[in-house]
Amino acid sequence: MRWCSAFLALILLWLAYGLSPYVALYRLSRSAQAHDVPAVAERVNFRTLRQSLARQATAAAVAAIAARRDLSAPERQMLTDAAASLAEPVVAALVTPEAVTDLLDDGWPQRLDLGASEARTGETRTGETRTGEAAGEVRRHRSGLHGASLGQLFALFRSAEPRGFRGIVVSYPPDLDRSEQYHLRLRLRGLAWRVVELDLPAALRDRLTQALVRLPRR
Repeated sequence: MRWCSAFLALILLWLAYGLSPYVALYRLSRSAQAHDVPAVAERVNFRTLRQSLARQATAAAVAAIAARRDLSAPERQMLTDAAASLAEPVVAALVTPEAVTDLLDDGWPQRLDLGASEARTGETRTGETRTGEAAGEVRRHRSGLHGASLGQLFALFRSAEPRGFRGIVVSYPPDLDRSEQYHLRLRLRGLAWRVVELDLPAALRDRLTQALVRLPRR
C-alpha cells in the first residue's frame, strides 16, 4: 500500500510539472491582455531577455549593413561599430515592464518609435498611403500571446518544444510561418516559470534594424 501511494504521488507530481508551464502561459497571457504590468514583470527575467534582444538587434543591424553595396568598407565598419554600441540602449528601452506587456499584449511595442502608428493606420508619417501589401505585412505581426481559452492553450501546446528538463519554447501566433512568429522561451527557476528569451519575427527585427542604423526601406 505504501508503494502504491508513493507511485501515485510521483504520477501526480509529474502531471503537475507537465501542466505547470501551460498554467504559467495562461497566467502570463491573462496578465498581458489585462495590461497588468506588475504581474507580467513578476514572470519575466529582464536580464536574460535584454541579452537575447540585444543579440538579435545587433545581428540584424550588422547583416543589413553588410548587404549595402553603396557603402565603402570604412563606412560599413563605422556603421557596424555604431550599431553594436547603440543596440544596448535601444533594447534597454524595449525591455521595460511596460514595453514587454505591449509586446505580449498585441505583438507590437507601441511605446517605442518603431512605426507602430503605421501598423494601425496603414499610413506613413508624411501622410502618404502605404501599399496594401506593406500595411498588411505589418498588421499580420500585431498578434500577441493568447492563451486564455482552452483552444488557444492547445494551439500553444502543439507548438511547444522542450528545452531540457526546465525549459520550453512556444511559438505564436500558431497560424503563421515560423519566420513570422514570436518564439517565447520559458525556464523553470525554483517553483516559477519565467520568460528568459523572446525571438522576434522578421518584421519587428527589421524595425529595430532601422532604428539602429537608420537604413531606408526598400
